[in-house]
Amino acid sequence: MRRAFSAIVIALVFAGGALQAGHAEDHNIRSITVQGEGVSIGTPDIAMLRFSVRTRAESAGEAFSSNSAQMQRVVDALKQRDLEPRDLQTDQISLSPVYGPGSRSGYQDRSRVVAYEAVNSLTVRLRDIETAGAIIDAAVRAGANELQSFQMGFDDPKAMQDAARIAAVKDAKAKAEAMAEAAGARLGPVITINSSSASRPQPMMARAMAMEADMSSPAPIEAGEQQIQVRVTAVFELR
Repeated sequence: MRRAFSAIVIALVFAGGALQAGHAEDHNIRSITVQGEGVSIGTPDIAMLRFSVRTRAESAGEAFSSNSAQMQRVVDALKQRDLEPRDLQTDQISLSPVYGPGSRSGYQDRSRVVAYEAVNSLTVRLRDIETAGAIIDAAVRAGANELQSFQMGFDDPKAMQDAARIAAVKDAKAKAEAMAEAAGARLGPVITINSSSASRPQPMMARAMAMEADMSSPAPIEAGEQQIQVRVTAVFELR
């Protein structure tokens, strides 16, 4: 048994030495490292909105009951706009005490509860951005008193991401070829490529709704353009 164990150890030592030798040979390869960028631009085709209903009452039960009824009216109003059930999602429900002021300025007396506040938030996905203004109008009229976020994007960004990656690799190769030629060398095959991507969405709208807001006409919404950017770091062999 001891001889067999020694043989295994020796085999592993030789295997490790071969692997290290291979790495040492790789270090002798002349190479060039470059970064490339690729951008794909398109018109957003979906929008994500987050509505909230915030209510206060003297008792916890009254605050929660009032809030639930108000949010139900919002949900019913949105369902009448032919939104699919999968595009409506409750993402927050909370109930918390509201404390009264203490004797010092800015100090809350946590032993003195003056009211209870309930919050219910609903995320809505719109597959037709042109209806965004009417959807916001319907939600506010039904009782939503906060629009916490509004962001546009792509339902399936894969095609745009692929196009941006291809452009980024071509950009990296063009830079490497120019640098190799300037150095009096020839560009060999690619050794490694690493990539990272980031979209540049439309800015999110701040909390801009109030119950007293003038909703005499739907808010104008323009889709504009949005881009997906990909950066690659490529290592090429130099010959």
